[in-house]
Amino acid sequence: MQDLQCVMAGRRKIYSVWETIEYICLPDGALSDTESIPDDKIADPDFEESPEAYESDSSFDDDKPLAEIPKANLNHLDVEIHNIHADSDTEVPDDNEPQPGPAPINKEFSWRQRKPPAADIDSSFQGPAFSPPPDEIPSPKWYFDQFMDKSVFEHISHQSNLYAVMKNGPELKTTPSEIEQFIGLHILMTVVRMPSYRMYWQTATRYGPIATVMGRKRFDNLRTYIHMNDNTNVKQKGEPGYDPLFKVRPVLEKVRANCLKVEQEENHSIDEQMIPFKGTFGMKQYIKNKPHKWGIKVFTCAGVTGLVYDFEVYTGKGTVTNERGLGVAGEVVLRLVSEVPKGLNYKCFFDNWFTSPELIVELKKMGILTVATINRNRLRGCTLKSDKELSKAGRGAYEVKYEKTSGMSIVKWYDNKAVLLASSFIGPEPVERCRRWSKEKKEYVEVDRPHIVKVYNHNMGGVDLADMFAALYCIDIRPRRWYLRILYYLIDLALVNGWLLYRRHLTQKQEKKYMPLLDFRVQVADALIKVGKQADLNSRKRGRPSLEDDPTSHQAAPPPPPLQRISAPSVDVRLDRCDHFPLHAEKRGRCRLCKNGYTQMACPKCKVLLCFTKGKNCFLEYHTTK
Repeated sequence: MQDLQCVMAGRRKIYSVWETIEYICLPDGALSDTESIPDDKIADPDFEESPEAYESDSSFDDDKPLAEIPKANLNHLDVEIHNIHADSDTEVPDDNEPQPGPAPINKEFSWRQRKPPAADIDSSFQGPAFSPPPDEIPSPKWYFDQFMDKSVFEHISHQSNLYAVMKNGPELKTTPSEIEQFIGLHILMTVVRMPSYRMYWQTATRYGPIATVMGRKRFDNLRTYIHMNDNTNVKQKGEPGYDPLFKVRPVLEKVRANCLKVEQEENHSIDEQMIPFKGTFGMKQYIKNKPHKWGIKVFTCAGVTGLVYDFEVYTGKGTVTNERGLGVAGEVVLRLVSEVPKGLNYKCFFDNWFTSPELIVELKKMGILTVATINRNRLRGCTLKSDKELSKAGRGAYEVKYEKTSGMSIVKWYDNKAVLLASSFIGPEPVERCRRWSKEKKEYVEVDRPHIVKVYNHNMGGVDLADMFAALYCIDIRPRRWYLRILYYLIDLALVNGWLLYRRHLTQKQEKKYMPLLDFRVQVADALIKVGKQADLNSRKRGRPSLEDDPTSHQAAPPPPPLQRISAPSVDVRLDRCDHFPLHAEKRGRCRLCKNGYTQMACPKCKVLLCFTKGKNCFLEYHTTK
């Protein structure tokens, strides 16, 4: 028999096949992990094991041939193959890939086909209704401030100035107002996109709304020194208090705390998001089924509408502590629902990467009800019909089993393939008919669908919806520093959350028309750039003067430009009471406010004509009244 070479305690020792089986399988009577031989004895090459240590393993004799070994002993070996994905950094494969071995059977779960009394519970929502919306719908800038307020910009400004001094670079002298403009320019760049951000300042592709606000060199300087924490307080890996997200932690916690202040919906979904990043970074993850496969993984809890209530950036195995023995996936769910009110029948939906029967029972004890898909290797002894048996019954066939004590239900439904779902409050009834596409018939067919499938499909997509809204106009400047990617993610999160909160208020007021997300972002960017800032009264073209500026040029005069519609400034800019001065315009025009008067007085910041006479002061009224 060929010997196997094993490494133990730093030294090599040759073990036969049967000795290896003894160490791996540990039959009844063998040593357990706590009773194992000390390492110093194993490391000693002259150490010889006493026969008393393996008295019950007499059947495993090196001298006996394989045919003489009793088969009964091999059949009684209990080998547990645990699910390694719950505690690893890698992703669980999808249903099309080979699944890991079955998890150990929990003796506490007892399954039956008949519905137990514990499954009949009152699942009606008992939480409070949303507070009434404001009497007047606030501006987009107000909604953005609910998630990224002025304290964030003050903190970034202070830390950026400090970092510039530490790097022995030029004195930055930035202010919170300038950081607001810097962020506003990034948001505006997501609306008018160019291949390179420097093209906004180039002569051939110059874009005035960006180039006139801040020079390119100043913009580059801010990008170089923008910072969110003091590097002198950083802890190295292995030291107490080490935080992998130290560079972005203050801003991350401020935005998260503001998200937790929002009144929560009845139905929550938990899933993963990816912040795209391919640079060198220890926390970088790979998820093959995501649109952006490489990046920083974020566990997110969102409502059905896509509004994000809580999130956790994945930093490895130390992201959460396995206090309840539910693995990393289960502990992440408990961490994300920690701020959800307990005992009010809030519902939580997540996929099979997180799900285990123990987690569903734990959430039910907290008063949070659950519907989730589940892997077949985590059924904890619940035996269901095979895929072949269900496929013979046809599409729409299903089977359900209930757990006796907790009332948990597990439903296996066969559509194009078998799907497993688990719930603490809902089962397959009532079964409805739904339209599904048939590849064989090339048409839609009617298929039976359990109620648990309908509820899961309707409520699970909250995080994906938030991802979609953010991806429409996300900040796409690609810095090499990972913490800037997280900052851009937080800005997009604040914009999407603000827009969804604005839509919630309109729904409460029963108003159907709402501002599109694109217009919402434009108004937020405009407010960040202009509110509380001085107007550029001496704006001119950059660079050397051209022949077009020479009054002695003999070129023919260009034709007059066509009349253009001048858009009104946002409410935040109009009412900020900063730098609004009446100036004499070159041409007389119609007043912006009264519509019937003609005037030559204009506001250079709002770029509108307003009456300013002895009997009529539209200029004052326009800048003080909503």
